[in-house]
Amino acid sequence: MQPYPIDIHTHRPPSVPGEAIVCCPPGDFHPQEGGWYSIGIHPWRLEDSDWEKAANLARFESLVRHPQVLAVGEAGLDKLTAAPPDRQLEALRYQARVAEAAGKPLILHLVKATAELLALKHELKPRVPWIIHGFRGKAQLAEDLVRHGLYLSFGARYQEEALRNMPADRLFLETDESDTPIIDLYERAARLRGITRDKLMETVSRNVRHVFFGH
Repeated sequence: MQPYPIDIHTHRPPSVPGEAIVCCPPGDFHPQEGGWYSIGIHPWRLEDSDWEKAANLARFESLVRHPQVLAVGEAGLDKLTAAPPDRQLEALRYQARVAEAAGKPLILHLVKATAELLALKHELKPRVPWIIHGFRGKAQLAEDLVRHGLYLSFGARYQEEALRNMPADRLFLETDESDTPIIDLYERAARLRGITRDKLMETVSRNVRHVFFGH
């Protein structure tokens, strides 16, 4: 049986096929046997992108339906990048609607745009899960985001109090761009939460099965 991923966001193929969800833009999607993927239009790529052309939209929506694609993203909002805010919001709204139509989670890149993200979530009222990846904010922000129905994924860098206090059913771990093995991130997070690594892996695996596989 193909394994469930324990790393929900990375940009490099995992050492064990199926261990991670590999994030890639539409043009870089070349699925390998046994692999899991997310497909998204990153806000960093928007300035020089022609993503909104009809042919590109049709291809994107087709790729999202691929059985090895578990999520849409990473998509998002980033006030520190060059793409105009209205263009970022347009691209995110589009991808959120594609995720909703496909019944697949949305993985989010979020930098200094929490209010805008929550306003969009209130507007769209999504049924599919929204996951903020690489969360580095404080515990209070984490609590606010969870209260608004969001999931949070933690990478190699984060505020320890935020991870320590996260509700177990809203928590994911990821490597993103880090070279740190995902198993080491589980070890550290488990120590912070005062549980065993196996217990944490069991908890996150349950979240993965529920959010990405619907069971």
